[in-house]
Amino acid sequence: MNLAATSLPAVSLSAMLRVSRLDLTLLWRNKSSLVTVFGLPVVFAGMLVPMKGVDMGGVDGALLQGTGHLGFFLVFGVLMNLVTVFTARREDLTLKRLRGTALSDAEITGGSVLTATGMYAVQALALLTVLGVALGGRFPADPVLVLAGLAGGVAVFAALAFALSGVSPSAELAQLTVLPIVFGCMLGAGVMFPLDDLPGWLAQISRFTPLSPVVEITRTGYFGQDFHDHSAHPSVGVLAGWRTCLPSFGVLALWAVLGRALAARWFRWEPRHA
Repeated sequence: MNLAATSLPAVSLSAMLRVSRLDLTLLWRNKSSLVTVFGLPVVFAGMLVPMKGVDMGGVDGALLQGTGHLGFFLVFGVLMNLVTVFTARREDLTLKRLRGTALSDAEITGGSVLTATGMYAVQALALLTVLGVALGGRFPADPVLVLAGLAGGVAVFAALAFALSGVSPSAELAQLTVLPIVFGCMLGAGVMFPLDDLPGWLAQISRFTPLSPVVEITRTGYFGQDFHDHSAHPSVGVLAGWRTCLPSFGVLALWAVLGRALAARWFRWEPRHA
């Protein structure tokens, strides 16, 4: 049975929090998941130190890559985490048993998304603190724009997690399922370097990866500079920043629609029967 076949009753926040608490309990018992969710972001944050003071596209290299990591952590905290959770719970019949309780489908899945979002928020706030305190950064020029970009990324990668969990045969192989997206986002989303450094045609294609618009919006909001239309990254005001990010929000919306369609087609509540 897939997501398209589920009903949408009223959702109880308290019920979602109960599911979220279960997720946290299971996470602390799974050492590999802990390393993926918390360890890898620490490693990537440590990689920023040598880039401090290096000019990249007119801005400090540590801050440029750090704002890219704000988006890239979505791959670990949301995508990889949720794919593993949904696949493991499907295969051990936990999802099937939960559907036999008073919980609605939205509450069962929403609780897990809530947990992943909360953990990602902790990672993002910690990285923003590191950028500002240790790496000479600043308070975001437009924090609302930064928040909107990251929230859109959570929605997109959560939808993709629903879909990819449906094609992951086991929890052990779930992380391998997302590896192509990990490498694609790392190399083609402007995380480590500006997309303007790529050949023109490749840069335009890369702007349509699911993470690229998140990075563009986050950097524009953080620096108060245009990171979408101009390689020189001129300063922009609040309204101009939102206006220049409209194409990026459009790409996010397209990925959200595609992710929802794939989730409706691929997500499964129980293992396939032989």
